[in-house]
Amino acid sequence: MAPPAAGMTLKAAPSVKQYTVAALAAALAMAAIITVFFVVLCPAHLAFSVAHTGFHRPSGPTGGTLQLSLTLAIDNPSRRAAVVYKSMFVDVSNSTAAVWDSWVRATVAPPMPMRQPRRRAVAVAATVDLVGPLAVEFAGDMTSSSFAVIVTAQARFKVGVAWTRLYDIKVSCAPVSFFPAAKANRHSGGGGAGDGLPVKCV
Repeated sequence: MAPPAAGMTLKAAPSVKQYTVAALAAALAMAAIITVFFVVLCPAHLAFSVAHTGFHRPSGPTGGTLQLSLTLAIDNPSRRAAVVYKSMFVDVSNSTAAVWDSWVRATVAPPMPMRQPRRRAVAVAATVDLVGPLAVEFAGDMTSSSFAVIVTAQARFKVGVAWTRLYDIKVSCAPVSFFPAAKANRHSGGGGAGDGLPVKCV
């Protein structure tokens, strides 16, 4: 065999141990990157509550109409993540309603998408229009405090310039009172201070 050419150096092939150490280092680096990704881009913990409720009977030819109104308070305490709600639906139910379908979809006032900055609370107004017999069947004698509010939404969270995937949000708020008599009954029965609001959603 001819001797190596001048200036040429021979290097030993990496050993199995070196390959193992390199693979382990790469795995640890990837795990660290994934951990940082999920810690930084994890969704913020949002707190929903029903902050205000009321009702209104429009005057005029639609005297059989009853309008229920509510305001949701949504708190985003995160110092890192802003929120963009792609869609939001609010449903109101009355477990004592004399109708086969006790759920009514509310009209949400803010247009979507809706942005919520970091460390900010936003108010979302919604109304339910009950027309004709439904007004009586759904609201009953207007003393019920057995209403519940279900909020379903889809949202993305933004940390810096990075966006998370689309998250599904669903919370329930109960019991909710819309009428003065029901609010007074809750207050006199020790159900909470004032009119029992806010009602936290879980």
